[in-house]
Order: sequence, then structure tokens, then C-alpha cells
Amino acid sequence: MGYRAALVDFDGTLADSMPYWMDLPWKAFRRSGLTPPEDFAELLRSAPMWEVARQLSRRYPGLSPDRPLEDYWLALMEENYLTRVALKPGALELLALLRRRGLKIVVLSATRQPMLGVALEHFGLPPRIDAVLSEAEVGSKRSRAPYEACGERLGCPLSELLLIEDAAPNLECARALGLGTVGVYDDTMAGSLPLLRQNADVYLEDFSDLSALEALLEG
Repeated sequence: MGYRAALVDFDGTLADSMPYWMDLPWKAFRRSGLTPPEDFAELLRSAPMWEVARQLSRRYPGLSPDRPLEDYWLALMEENYLTRVALKPGALELLALLRRRGLKIVVLSATRQPMLGVALEHFGLPPRIDAVLSEAEVGSKRSRAPYEACGERLGCPLSELLLIEDAAPNLECARALGLGTVGVYDDTMAGSLPLLRQNADVYLEDFSDLSALEALLEG
């Protein structure tokens, strides 16, 4: 299979940032003195963070009385990106391999602009990639929309796109649509590891050994 472009997730795939994202809802409850609902942990695993913010804002207006909960989280995460978050070891080597193999590299992330751009600039990634898209622009990675948008932009069919991702539902959707899939382990997604591995053409525990990915690209 000849892949012409790689759609690479950011949080949890290139960046070790998911623990900070997952802590935001807990921090909001600690700050407000409110008690999280019994289904809180399941909600965090099953929905994008923006949807979590919307649901919590409706159910618990006191979580962020001075400004929208989403704005509060964005401010915290921007500080995290600039002072605490690091790229995963080997992330730059992963991008270098994709480039050597002639693939266009698109960062396709649930993180919204402009904060995504701030994070990428902080890590010096723009020279290493060709485009940046957020789900807010092209649709959820659990739907057909972002993959078709990328295919149209890059001028190639879905079968020539490769998704590199730590979220199992996104890989499951992409694989059903005919994309190549590379599953990347992240501690925050350990509960869905069986589904991740099931839907990955290549599974990477980390980026210390990229030989399986290289073999996939060689086809």
C-alpha cells in the first residue's frame, strides 16, 4: 500500500499532554468544592474534552462562575503547554521517518486553534509538518468528515492516508473508512488498549523502535 500522507494526532501521540487535559475537569471540581458525578471517569474517557466542558457547564453552573468553563481550561492548558508538557521521546524521529518516506504530514488534532498553533510553535514543529487542522475546522475524527477533508486537500483517496493516533475510537472509524492506521500507546487510554490494537495496522508502545512502521510504509 502506497501512503501519500500521514494524519498525526498531537495530544497523547506526539505530546505527553493528556494527563494535563484529563486533570482539568478534576481541578474545576476541586476549585469549586462541588462533588463530581458517579459517572465522571466514564464521561472523561468517552467524550472529547470540549463536549465534557459543555455537559459539565449545563449540569454544574458553579464550576466556573466567572467565565465559561472552556475558557478556563484553555488558559490552564496554554500554560501547561508552555511550561510543563513535553514531546514524547522519539516524536521528532517519527516525523523524520514520515518525511524521509515522502509523506505529507498533517497534524490533525482535537485541540483547537489558536492554542494548537501556540503549542506547535513552542515545540518547533511547523518546519517539520505541512499542515495543521483541528476537529473544530473539519469535524470529529470519529466521523468521515475530517478524513474526506484531508483527502480532498491533499488530492488523494482515503486509502492513501495514514492515521497515527492514540484514541481507539478514532482509529476504529478511520480503519472502517479504508485508511491505514498506526496506534500509539498512551497511559490515559490504557483502558481501551484492546480496541486500539485491534484497529491498528501497526501498534507502537513508544517511538523507540519504528521498524514496524517503516515496514508498513515500504508496503
